[in-house]
Amino acid sequence: MRIRTAKRADIPSLETMYRTEIENHAERAQQFANDLVLRYNTLLAVENNVICGTASWEARGGLDDGVVEMIGLGVTADFRRQGVGKQLVQAMIDEATQYYKTQGYQLRVILLFMEHNNEIARKFYIANKFKEVASIESLYPSSDASIWTKHL
Repeated sequence: MRIRTAKRADIPSLETMYRTEIENHAERAQQFANDLVLRYNTLLAVENNVICGTASWEARGGLDDGVVEMIGLGVTADFRRQGVGKQLVQAMIDEATQYYKTQGYQLRVILLFMEHNNEIARKFYIANKFKEVASIESLYPSSDASIWTKHL
C-alpha cells in the first residue's frame, strides 16, 4: 500500500467509494469527493490502484497558531484493522508538519471532532495518543460531539 495526495483524477473513485461505503446517494457522493480533492488537503491510501482510505486536514487560525484540524479519516471495510488508519494519521501529521515548516512555522496541535458515541473511533484515537478534551451537546443530529487533540 502507498499513501499519496488526492488529485482531480481520483474524484470518480472517491464518489464510488462513498456510494459503496457510506450511502448510495449520488449528489452527496459528488460533494464528498469534490471536497476531499478541491477543498481540503487529502491523502489517500491506495492498494492495487484501489482507494482503501482517506485522511483530510486543514490549517486552523493563523499559521503561527500551529493548529491543524483533521477533517476526516476513513478506511474502507476490507482494509480496517490492518494499520491503514494509523498510517494515514502519521502521513497527515508528516505532511502538515512539512507544510508548516516550509512556511516558517511549527505544527503544534492536531484537533478533531467526532461523534461522542463512536466507540471504535474512540479506541483508535486513544491508541494513537490523542486526548479527549471537551464535548459539545447535540452537535450532530444523533449524538454529542467529542473534541480530541494531539500535541506534537
